Amino acid sequence: MASVWLAHINRKYVLTGETVDPRQFFLFRNLTRRVQNLQPELVLQLRSQFRVLAMPKAPDVPTGDRCNRPLPNDHIGYIPRLHASAMEQLEEMGVESIHDIPDDFELSEFQRRACTAMQSGKPWFSPDLKGEFESLQYPIHFMDFETVNPAIPRFAGMHPYDQIPFQFSVHVQQEPGVGPNHFEFLAMGNGDPRPAFISSLCDALGEHGNIVVYNQQFESQRLWELAGWLPEYNQRIRDIQCRLWDLLPVVRKHVYHSAFAGSYSLKYVLPALVPEMTYESMPVANGQDAGLAWESLVRGNLAQPERDRIRKALLDYCGQDTLAMVRLVERLQVASTPST
Repeated sequence: MASVWLAHINRKYVLTGETVDPRQFFLFRNLTRRVQNLQPELVLQLRSQFRVLAMPKAPDVPTGDRCNRPLPNDHIGYIPRLHASAMEQLEEMGVESIHDIPDDFELSEFQRRACTAMQSGKPWFSPDLKGEFESLQYPIHFMDFETVNPAIPRFAGMHPYDQIPFQFSVHVQQEPGVGPNHFEFLAMGNGDPRPAFISSLCDALGEHGNIVVYNQQFESQRLWELAGWLPEYNQRIRDIQCRLWDLLPVVRKHVYHSAFAGSYSLKYVLPALVPEMTYESMPVANGQDAGLAWESLVRGNLAQPERDRIRKALLDYCGQDTLAMVRLVERLQVASTPST
């Protein structure tokens, strides 16, 4: 048989000029011997598949974990962090609905809390939720990034799949009860957006007050990368990182709603707690949509009306993410205050 080679992208490759060196960009591995060793097993698998294909009717095989099927809203599959063994135990007991879980079935305190919220149809708020907001310092900045991570690096110093930040939204609330001001950035050309991105971001964030994000790890990592690429911003970026305040662990620890469906993504949390805000019907409704839309904006040959439409959709989406955090914090602060 002919030799079998595998070519895959070298993740350590760094773009040093304007063009990619294909000799360094790819790594090559000779898999000929491994393929030869797999041939006997492959013959057996092919014979088995041919037997199934020759059957007059499809075999009756129950669905498994690899199959996606719609689940009712009260299904035990929506219990957060439920181990597969616990799921199997409940199914063996004939329990599929959260309402039928026995009181003595072993669940974590967090899982039992989620079940109670789903059974009652009412959100659960921890009595300790209020204390989480006492450390917030005004002016409060609500920040969100949008990025793409192309396999082929585009700008000097980048590796394959490095994240390119092309857009941000920042809502700034100067003091309690005051409506926020909005700042935004969207790269419109096909040049390197990183210098203009971080320069505009530093201006929008100022030097004081906490910066609220939803999942701090993502934004913090992007900032570290920008500091490495643009060392002249290193100190300002470090100062920004020290001011980050993550809303996600606060929600995870102190809040549950049946509409979360086991997820703490902002796309689930927001409509559950702030139902007047939704991502439905938005032309750009998630991060993947945003990346694809931006690629078409800066790399496609589009007429001006289409460019204007995509630009507005991107700004609306990213702005929605930060305004969502404003409204979510307001909702949680109200929920954490005992009624008199």
